[in-house]
Amino acid sequence: MITQFLSSSTNDRVDEYGGTLENRARFVLEIIRAIRSQVGADFHLQMKISAVDYGDAVFPWEKKGNTLAESVQVARWVEEAGADAIHVSTGNTFPHPLNPPGDLPLELVARTYNLLLPSGVYTFRNYLMFRYPLLRPIFAFLWNRTKGKRIEGINVEHAHAIKGAVSVPVICTGGFQTASFIRRVIADGSCDAVSIARSLIANNDLVHQFAAGLDRPARPCTYCNKCLVSVAAHPLGCYELSRYDGDYDAMIREVMSVFQPTGFETPTAELPSAAPGRS
Repeated sequence: MITQFLSSSTNDRVDEYGGTLENRARFVLEIIRAIRSQVGADFHLQMKISAVDYGDAVFPWEKKGNTLAESVQVARWVEEAGADAIHVSTGNTFPHPLNPPGDLPLELVARTYNLLLPSGVYTFRNYLMFRYPLLRPIFAFLWNRTKGKRIEGINVEHAHAIKGAVSVPVICTGGFQTASFIRRVIADGSCDAVSIARSLIANNDLVHQFAAGLDRPARPCTYCNKCLVSVAAHPLGCYELSRYDGDYDAMIREVMSVFQPTGFETPTAELPSAAPGRS
């Protein structure tokens, strides 16, 4: 919702929350100030921003949206409003070929995307292109048109530009799973930290593998985005069968392992039985 207000490609309001960049940023700045007024100065508060919208990344007739220069200005305002850190991402829609970058498994999307139909104005249009096999090549062409080959560190340059404009820490997201690369982008001042999602879904012990001396995990994330498109209907996890040597049962065991966490004591007390005649 914050991005929908910020982005010139999606915000078509004509009141004080639309039009100029200052008006479009009003919503997030009011949120930050309201949170800060309630939690005080010693409560950590971050703001995540899509540094460049690339609103036309899939459909070329759509508006491009915010530029990096506009996001740099928003980042300054966000710091002044009271944010303790800024988290840099890219893109303003879902799905988006640059957020997160990688493949889009269209057959899987066709089975899960229907659950998102109430979520947006153009969701049904997208679903029709996924749903019918004859239309999928059209969407695949549009998707791959601007996707590019770069995945890991795709937002580093944007994070660096924002870091040069603010004094609070800047966090960068973007497919990170190579220890030496992570060290380099932090050491050269591009960002203060990186955030990791898919690579930790694929390898929840990633930091332990780094600590053991591996520069890259033994079974790296393939950036297939099956985790992303599956989560609308299934538990969050890695659904790339090739990472399990084709063993479907092993894949499901790992996906479901989140429901059997380790390191906690198992309660010995039994739950009270339900009252007679009730469930």
